[in-house]
Amino acid sequence: MARFSIGDTFQGAHMFIQLHILSSLPVHVPNRGADGLAKRAVFGGYERQRISYQAQQYALRHSDMMPELERAAAVGHTHRTSLVGERLLKPALEQAGISDAESWTHTIMGLWRKEKEAKDTDGKEDDTGEVEASAPLIVGEQEVRLFEAVVLACVKAGVEPVQLRGLIEKKKLPKDTDPSVVDAIHALKTSQGSIGLDGALFGRMATGIAVATVDRAVRFSDALTTHAITPVSDFFLTTDDLKDRAAGEAGGSHINTREESAGLFYRHILIDTNQLERNGVPLSVVEPLVKGMLVVSPIGNRSPARTVEALVEVGGQVRSLMDAFAIPVARQDEAVHRLRDQCDSDYDLYGVPQAVYWLSEQAPVKVDALAAAVGSVVSSESGKAA
Repeated sequence: MARFSIGDTFQGAHMFIQLHILSSLPVHVPNRGADGLAKRAVFGGYERQRISYQAQQYALRHSDMMPELERAAAVGHTHRTSLVGERLLKPALEQAGISDAESWTHTIMGLWRKEKEAKDTDGKEDDTGEVEASAPLIVGEQEVRLFEAVVLACVKAGVEPVQLRGLIEKKKLPKDTDPSVVDAIHALKTSQGSIGLDGALFGRMATGIAVATVDRAVRFSDALTTHAITPVSDFFLTTDDLKDRAAGEAGGSHINTREESAGLFYRHILIDTNQLERNGVPLSVVEPLVKGMLVVSPIGNRSPARTVEALVEVGGQVRSLMDAFAIPVARQDEAVHRLRDQCDSDYDLYGVPQAVYWLSEQAPVKVDALAAAVGSVVSSESGKAA
């Protein structure tokens, strides 16, 4: 079957973008589990090294690419924190001139809990707002402003903090509710596009009634090595700069071992452009997002990974190509051949996607050019659909 390169586009229907990436990581401290060892998974009967999807998302969120992505998306920043009330809501309400900012903050934080959890043993509303002690919340900076608008409208209309849960829980507000309160609560309830870029990309499972659940638009699969894991135990020593060796004091203050490894990883990333738009993100973000997927190291400690080969598809059958490595292969050139052969076989079986792009060591295609080409196809197909 013929190979494809930039310029070859095909007609199709669904706006999925898939990235199939072979990334080479040198010897490094890997993504580790609770046991302190490299994360693992068995595939094809062989134990492989694994990099979790959370580690890959973290690497992108904390990379130098994220500010560029946020500028392109123009949907604001996403906060992942257990200090929403203390560090975000209360300062915003105080700056807006709310005299009872602390009570309103506690009431709003209670909305993240279910109704039974928000009541104390006497059946009274618990306004302590101590939900920050639990897992971090995912909140967009625009959502913070929406909560501020709700509080301002309620204060102006004479609504007390204890009444807020009842108003937000109602599907239809009473007819005598102040119009400004109705508008502010409606804006809050339809705030799916206010979660910020991070939340729009990777989603949010909401608890309570404070904010809406948002489906993720980008899905990372756990990355696996194309070969069996080959770990080594690294002995290391931490020196103490203030110890006097001349006086006989040992120079080390800590010794230990850690597991290190190297590997060629297959990574599968799926971008749902339809979900991106439902989450309020313009498709102009696709180009820098694809670039980020190709250049950001897929591990938390950001060891310098290198993309050996990458296939980017617009449309087509959603599937992983990990089966190409069911029989382990360690050599990079052989892994590239396996990936391409599996791709050709899939195209014979499922048909060719709308557009197919290869990023290869053997081809003079630049990362920027590939990302721009994908962005152009997505924009063109979106225009046809409109």
